[in-house]
Amino acid sequence: MSLTRYHALRRLLFLGFWSVALPSLTVGLLTPGVVYARGPAHDRHRRNQQVERTAAADPRVIVSACTLSGSFTVRSWNRKEVRVRISDGVDIELTRIDQTKSEQATELKVTSKGRRSTSGAACLMFGDMEMDVPRGANVKLQTTSGDISVTELARANVITTSGSITLTKMKEETSATVIGGDISVRDSTGSFKLHSTGGGIDARGLTPVAANDFLTASTVSGEVTLTDVQHQRVSVNSVSGEVIYSGELLRNGSYSFQNLSGEVRLLLPASASFRLLASVGGSVNISSDFDLKYTENQNVTGIGNRSGPRRVAATVGSGEASIRVSLLTGSLRISKQNAQRVKTRERK
Repeated sequence: MSLTRYHALRRLLFLGFWSVALPSLTVGLLTPGVVYARGPAHDRHRRNQQVERTAAADPRVIVSACTLSGSFTVRSWNRKEVRVRISDGVDIELTRIDQTKSEQATELKVTSKGRRSTSGAACLMFGDMEMDVPRGANVKLQTTSGDISVTELARANVITTSGSITLTKMKEETSATVIGGDISVRDSTGSFKLHSTGGGIDARGLTPVAANDFLTASTVSGEVTLTDVQHQRVSVNSVSGEVIYSGELLRNGSYSFQNLSGEVRLLLPASASFRLLASVGGSVNISSDFDLKYTENQNVTGIGNRSGPRRVAATVGSGEASIRVSLLTGSLRISKQNAQRVKTRERK
């Protein structure tokens, strides 16, 4: 083959290749639905999407939601409507649970789209969720990993395994449980059940709505701090940690503080009037700024009685409130609030 014919054939083959390949590539790039190596970018776009659902609701509607990984933020508004927004492009529905024929739902549950199971095990896999619900609503929330924040709502029952719980301006009834995290409650009314396994509990500015409203706080390992609580029935249980109560004692109030190992500190007004009944270990040290009037000849200091528990009964003033303390090891300190005011404010 001559050199001229060789170059001519090479040029022909080159032009023939692009005459076939170029149209094919052009069609492929412009054809809808055909994407070349853009899967990860598409996934990132979906994760950044926010899905929103709304439903007409009764002012006292019950709203429940569960997620394995994600946080909840719940706010109240004056609309007769529930609005839910979730991140990560999770497709959800507001499934109506109630059987009423009213246009306004009385019970709603957040479910995955196409999965209308109402069982408690039907949890979303992931996604941070925001809710706007009527002020009189009752929310029931559960997450395995994530924080929960609820503001200005009538009732709430919230649980998180790993995360913190923040409750503000609650109105009627509140229950909060956390396994590994802290609980914070501020400026709220009604009854409260607070439990933390591996974190602290901090409750401030709580008042009852009804005469039978109560406050219970329990922790396995963490500090419990109650400040300016106006309930007549207060109960605190701790296995290992510091228990601090700062505030007034109500007439006929009942206050119970149980701690296996740690310190119990009561910061009370100088005018406080109470009856103290304590069951403490032999090594527990009891100190008080108040003039405790013991009802009988007792070994208050525990000196010479290190081997077993002892009971201490005393009265301050006319004994208007009842304080019960159970402490195996540690110390019981009863201080006048005026002397501790600066330290208390610093802790806030």
